[in-house]
Amino acid sequence: MFIWTSRICLFLAFINIAQAQNGAKAVKNRSKGEFHALARAGLTTSQVYGDGFGGYNKLGFTAGVGTYTAISNRFDFQFELNYSTRGARKRPTSQDPTIYRIGANYIDIPLLLKTSISFFELEFGICNGVYLFHNEADNFGRVPKNLHGWQFNRYELAGNVGINVPINEKWLVNARFHYSLLPAAGKLGFVSGFALYGGAYNNVITLSLHRRFRPSN
Repeated sequence: MFIWTSRICLFLAFINIAQAQNGAKAVKNRSKGEFHALARAGLTTSQVYGDGFGGYNKLGFTAGVGTYTAISNRFDFQFELNYSTRGARKRPTSQDPTIYRIGANYIDIPLLLKTSISFFELEFGICNGVYLFHNEADNFGRVPKNLHGWQFNRYELAGNVGINVPINEKWLVNARFHYSLLPAAGKLGFVSGFALYGGAYNNVITLSLHRRFRPSN
């Protein structure tokens, strides 16, 4: 799934490279203190690091809105409010035909810094995730809530890093990687007072389309 998503990102990046140069000019033409709005929607592929399944096998989606403003000649600050799904999926094999799916639903609040390099925009920052609910399913269908094997933490702090490829003045393609800095499920512990252990972490790759709204002059 990771390879599949990466190929899509590269394909979209190169197919829009000519238009991206024009879009990048629009990105750089912004005034300090002037706020711009955006709307975003896209697909996610994720895993829960520490679940023992492995692989970015859980497909999901994300959608939301945001705003950004220039804070210096080189950097923009971006705030978003998104609804996102993530989780994990165990694929059946010839040795083990069982399947298991975990689908978690979050409200995400990314706080990002953006900077332009050539016609790309690089972004990095933190994401505050608020857990809403999750579902689990196996070979027999959805698992009753009282038999769930997972308990997610209400708050998830994650790091985000990504890249934007402008298509034109209004549209851009975004690829973003999300990694939990604090356990999404479980708790951290210590071994001999030094080594950390425990907890499960959300790893998510997002490919989304952004629509920018600029103030009219």
